[in-house]
Amino acid sequence: MDDWTMYQITGDAVYIDRFRRHRAVRAGLMGGSLGAVGIMCTSMMTAQFSSGGKEDAWPPRWLPRRCAAFALLGGILAAASSYRSTQGLVGQFVIAQPDRGTASLETGATPPPAYSGATSKTI
Repeated sequence: MDDWTMYQITGDAVYIDRFRRHRAVRAGLMGGSLGAVGIMCTSMMTAQFSSGGKEDAWPPRWLPRRCAAFALLGGILAAASSYRSTQGLVGQFVIAQPDRGTASLETGATPPPAYSGATSKTI
């Protein structure tokens, strides 16, 4: 099962953290590659419309450095944006969560009975 499903079932914060990290890494890789492709395409377009002199040879010497810089910048921005946008998912459950009874366990009362999904309904 994936981390989102395990978080829905167990309510454990480890799963939602892993889900948010994986989603941010995937968005960072996509954003970084789009940044590099954008610089590459812009460079190709400007080379087509240039005067055609010897100094206008394609690919220019600065292209790999600039592509790497924009890939890194795009990756960081996309990953940070994705990680921050998934903050709202923490605490949202599609599956009804049982009352874990942590407060009653701390006071010395008996633990709540085991959860049986037969009586609760989700919306």
